[in-house]
Amino acid sequence: MSPLVNPASLFKFRLRCPRRDVLWPPARWAVDEACRLPSFADVAGVPDVLDLWLAWNPAGLAVRAVARGVGTSRWCHTTRPEDSDGLHLWIATRPTGDSHRAGRFCRRLALLPTGGGRLADKPAAVAAAIPRTSEVPAELPADAISIESAPTADGWRIDAFLSAAALPGWDPAEVPTLGFFAALVDRRLGKVPCFAPPEYPWDGDPTTWAELHLTA
Repeated sequence: MSPLVNPASLFKFRLRCPRRDVLWPPARWAVDEACRLPSFADVAGVPDVLDLWLAWNPAGLAVRAVARGVGTSRWCHTTRPEDSDGLHLWIATRPTGDSHRAGRFCRRLALLPTGGGRLADKPAAVAAAIPRTSEVPAELPADAISIESAPTADGWRIDAFLSAAALPGWDPAEVPTLGFFAALVDRRLGKVPCFAPPEYPWDGDPTTWAELHLTA
């Protein structure tokens, strides 16, 4: 039986995202253990299968994700991003804090470990729809996101750089706090959200997202 109250709603998650001068390529970037987000899997009541690292600078946001225990089979289709295996991110660059509907400064991104390229064997970054949005964001520009991926023994790793062009309303100097949510999508495990139980409307309700503070 589902809980009457979302246990994660008893907390306001405020996450720290440190600034780093070099965000791409991964071979040179400075994303380190200080950039790693804590796991809230026990609070959300979901499997602890995803590790996340985040860093920022005025040029954009860097993300590293490592999925564990998801096997080696992938279902990734750029024409069906909402259902594709990978890391899914919800980002509000100008969070209001009280609106239950996403607006034009909210972006959902599907970062897929495969499914891109002519042979569908390359990683891909695709904009995905947010349910019940009040105003859709601008179209995701081509080449606004750089992405690399690699298989692991029991999952995958994704490194990505989300440039300012990929984040409508991005202005860290004016708004240093983002609305942020992340979920792993896997054909076997289903949707594994980071900060709320799977049955709650985090995929379309910005009030369920965490606060991501862009720090020095």
